[in-house]
Order: sequence, then structure tokens, then C-alpha cells
Amino acid sequence: MAPERADVLALYERYLTCCNEHRVDELGEFVAEQVSGSGPIDGLAAYIDGVRAVCTAFPDYRWQVQQVIIEGDTIAARLTGHGTHSAPFSGIAPTGRRITVQELVVYRVADGKIVHCWGDLFPVVRDALNAPAHTTS
Repeated sequence: MAPERADVLALYERYLTCCNEHRVDELGEFVAEQVSGSGPIDGLAAYIDGVRAVCTAFPDYRWQVQQVIIEGDTIAARLTGHGTHSAPFSGIAPTGRRITVQELVVYRVADGKIVHCWGDLFPVVRDALNAPAHTTS
């Protein structure tokens, strides 16, 4: 039986608040121990490490929901992320640049927790950091 849409949305909103407040050590409240996804290593510890890497490199990073689609146990979210690159990220030295990126993430929920997460955040952020800086005159 698929979870109720309202319950899935409430879980996602609480999860995103936790991420935006950079409370990475509390993500286990929302993410399953055996979570799988787009990273090279599955599991909650690797998941937390990935979110921590973003929050460390971009201390002011915030995710803003643009659109959420929920169907059964699946969440598709289009997010905009904003942050200032202040520490190394994925092998890229701090640039001091403020970036804005669009991210697409698909989650699957079971037993009240995220059990699968596929997203494109790391490549999107790397591309933004490697792009020429925009200047205004």
C-alpha cells in the first residue's frame, strides 16, 4: 500500500528543512540506513558525507523547492540551490564565487524514510564552479 501523499510531502518538507539548517547528523531521522542512490557508495553514512560535503564547501548553501511531484512512494523535486564556495568541493579549491544551480532529485520512500535518492547535485555544482565567472559592466 502506497503512503499517503500528505505524509510523503510532510516527510520531504521536514527533510529539506534539516538539510537547509545543515543538521546533517540528524538526517537518519528521514533517510534509511541502507539508502541507495547516485553516489558511488550506498548507505546512510555515505549519504550524510555527501550532504556534509556541500554544507562544508558552501556554508550558506540552501535548497529552494521550485516544484514537487509525488506519486505513490516517489517524490520528484526540482530545486534551486544557492551558496558561496568557501572550502574545497569535489577536488575544486575554494573560489569565493556565489553559485545558483538547478537540481533534479528523485526519491523513493518506504516505511516513513527515504530509501533511494537519485540526484545530479555534485555534477551540477562542479559544472557551475568550472564555468567562466560572469561579470557585469
